[in-house]
Amino acid sequence: MTSSTRTMVGIFVALLVTVSAVVAWWLWGRSEDDQQPSAEATVAPTPAPSPTPDLQERLSARLAGTTLATSDAIIRQLAAALSSHPKLAAWLASEDLVRRFVAAVDNIADGVSPSAHLEFARSSEPFAVLDEPDGGLAIAPESFRRYDLAAEVFVSLDTAGTVALYRELEPLIDDAYAEISPPGARFGARLDAAFHELLAVPRIDGSAKVQQLVLTYAWADRELETLSDAQRHLLRTGPDNAARIQLKLGELRAALAAIGGSARVSIPAAAGDGGSPN
Repeated sequence: MTSSTRTMVGIFVALLVTVSAVVAWWLWGRSEDDQQPSAEATVAPTPAPSPTPDLQERLSARLAGTTLATSDAIIRQLAAALSSHPKLAAWLASEDLVRRFVAAVDNIADGVSPSAHLEFARSSEPFAVLDEPDGGLAIAPESFRRYDLAAEVFVSLDTAGTVALYRELEPLIDDAYAEISPPGARFGARLDAAFHELLAVPRIDGSAKVQQLVLTYAWADRELETLSDAQRHLLRTGPDNAARIQLKLGELRAALAAIGGSARVSIPAAAGDGGSPN
């Protein structure tokens, strides 16, 4: 909020308090007879609300002049300081970073896998299964290792720095979310829902048993198969990677809550549209 906006809000609040005091005196300081409505009485006009600050008024000094269309360069520069992992810089080379982030979070909040917006993090290694002694099938360890790099980059992010950068980019994030959301919707609520969705994924105990379908595989455990697509996507990163990712998500959510940002409440998300372990 700019200083001029704060001044206008202060004036409005002072005016509101003054008017309230006058009205209270007029109602309770007169006799019962005096309180009868008068034909000459008129209703005071409602003060116009203060205008909503535009994007440039909401941006920090070092983001001044930045728009969604031009934000990639400064975001690459600022986000590069969050981790020393060499792969992060390669991922930041993608275009439309703010819109990708918003769309991915919005998908996860709905239980949909965000992979369509994160193709830069996909593994080229094939999905593999192995035969179990009981004649069943289980996901092979090398299939889980396909996600080792993605997990390493994510958990390498500096938690405090990531939260601080998120808060600084909120004006851009809110504008990007406004492009795809119904009027009045809050991105913070979607971020809360995305945290809830992924942190609710259970751990796999023992081997990750699957069953073969016509063209793909499904979890043999029906409870796992009923998870949303976003949840199953995290599950198939493997027990170790999923645990590391969830630990980092918990740290980020706690850090946001500590500074009064998003993730202050847990909002259940809708179920996804299906999928498979591979």
